[in-house]
Amino acid sequence: MFQRILFMGRKKDIYSKLIFSYLKNLSRSVTVFYSEKPKENINKKIFDVPNFWYDYIICFRNFHILREKQIKKSKYASINFHPGPPEYRGIGCVNYALYDNAKKYGVTAHLISKKIDKGRIINVERLNILKRDNVESLLKRTYIAQYKQAKKILKILSKNNQNLKILIFKSRKEKWTNKIKKRNDLNKFYEIKKNITKEELRNKIRATFTKKYKPYFFINNKKVILRNLNSIEKNKNFTYYE
Repeated sequence: MFQRILFMGRKKDIYSKLIFSYLKNLSRSVTVFYSEKPKENINKKIFDVPNFWYDYIICFRNFHILREKQIKKSKYASINFHPGPPEYRGIGCVNYALYDNAKKYGVTAHLISKKIDKGRIINVERLNILKRDNVESLLKRTYIAQYKQAKKILKILSKNNQNLKILIFKSRKEKWTNKIKKRNDLNKFYEIKKNITKEELRNKIRATFTKKYKPYFFINNKKVILRNLNSIEKNKNFTYYE
């Protein structure tokens, strides 16, 4: 059983609440911090207590990026559950995977290091990308896989801290690849360029179109949000290449 855990989840997220409840059965003490948005101020008391360490710091769908000083407040490890496979670092992993027509996706548990999505990999769980998948459907399955992975890894670690080394050894062939994607990269990715092929357009829409977020394009320097496919296909300003 864990002695002290710091759990960092996401506010109003059902899976964060479920993992927190699960951790309470595995640890004598659980401190929790829920973030609501990026760059949110964090309670300094969580990290600034002298001579106090957590067994583990667990980040699950949390917006806060740990600084090196904060990472060192864990006795054994600070662990993040990344909603993407090692091939996709940073944000927008689902978007880029769909645009790439990837056949496989996944979730990654890893040690937190100074560089984002670069720490040693603890575990990777893979899932197939279905032909009918869009951003919302793949995200839904990703969050379920992420939740199951977190429960599995936390249960293993709660039995013996030495199991962390075993998990890392078993995942030694898994490596982070590709350049990390940041918020600015994802914002630019949502733009539909002129002279796009119809295949690229289909991929772009599949990879960006959701109820909450929409791709966009520019007409005469004016930003236009794509509400439906016809708003582009009927626009004479666009030229398609087969």
